[in-house]
Amino acid sequence: MKKILTGSLLCALLLSSSEAFDEQKEGFLVGFGVGVSSINTEADFNYISVEERNTGLATSFKLGYGFSNQFLLYYSNDVTWYGYDNDPNDDTYISGMSGIGISYFLNENDPYYLMGAIGIGSFSNFSEGKGDTGSAFSLGVGYEIAYHTQIEATYLATNIKENGIDFNNNAFRITLNYLWY
Repeated sequence: MKKILTGSLLCALLLSSSEAFDEQKEGFLVGFGVGVSSINTEADFNYISVEERNTGLATSFKLGYGFSNQFLLYYSNDVTWYGYDNDPNDDTYISGMSGIGISYFLNENDPYYLMGAIGIGSFSNFSEGKGDTGSAFSLGVGYEIAYHTQIEATYLATNIKENGIDFNNNAFRITLNYLWY
């Protein structure tokens, strides 16, 4: 039932946006991005604090609507994939956010834009399939290199408090994105 509802919603968005994919940011949009991330993890549990810095793969997904050539509103999913240097199992961890995001171009023909998002943060051991959720936000700037192609620099912060453990992940991410509009 959930798949049918999601498919119906996507079809309705596509059909209602007759001006989509016309080189204007107004209308339906979908985007994917990939890049690098520097992540700082702070974990507090049982009066013990641990802090570690890592680099990893940054991914981005956007699905939404452009209300004008300056203002875009979308579902945003930003994830950093990384490993810990001292992990004996060499597991892969993910830290990210799913939420509502906006991009605001400084003027209609300007390639520079500001962006932000707020939503549900997650931290999980991807190798084991275990995860926890909390809160998250991101702030960033972007530059549209050419139609549809953008480079973004974002700061993503997640705070997860589960089972007596307090995880704070702060990531600086640079991604190259392709946005269909």
